[in-house]
Amino acid sequence: MSLITSEGHDTILLHKEYPTIALYERLPSGQLKESGQGRRRGAFDISVWDPRFISQREHRKQKVLCAAELALNECSSGNLHTINDTLKLAGSTNEIGYGYLLFFVRDDPNYEKNSDQVWKYLEAASKKVRVAFALVDGKRKPKPKYLGFGVRPNDGDITQLL
Repeated sequence: MSLITSEGHDTILLHKEYPTIALYERLPSGQLKESGQGRRRGAFDISVWDPRFISQREHRKQKVLCAAELALNECSSGNLHTINDTLKLAGSTNEIGYGYLLFFVRDDPNYEKNSDQVWKYLEAASKKVRVAFALVDGKRKPKPKYLGFGVRPNDGDITQLL
């Protein structure tokens, strides 16, 4: 099936680093804030366009059906990566149908030191977007945990993502 934008360009549904509609400014704390005076857009790591709107919109103004932000070893103290990714996925300006935060930890000694803060951010994010968490520490390989909107994780319960 050929998909054509309003400008006449052939396209596909899956896109990487697709820009947000919203503009952002970075606060001194490092946290992003949506702002009409913001100098730059964000980008979604992975996005799937809504096929119902492709022919009606230009390439840079497509409606995103679902988007995902990926985080690997974002476990340092004071890390705002999860907060900033949640803002992009849940902000009303970006009109994301389904937002996903996929959070992976692999052999990171910072995770044990900062796990309370990591989970505080993940639980806050789970109230706005769907969150999946997976930890691999080299010694054991636990099942991924899926967080629904405001729901505590249940091992292996993928139905919370649907």
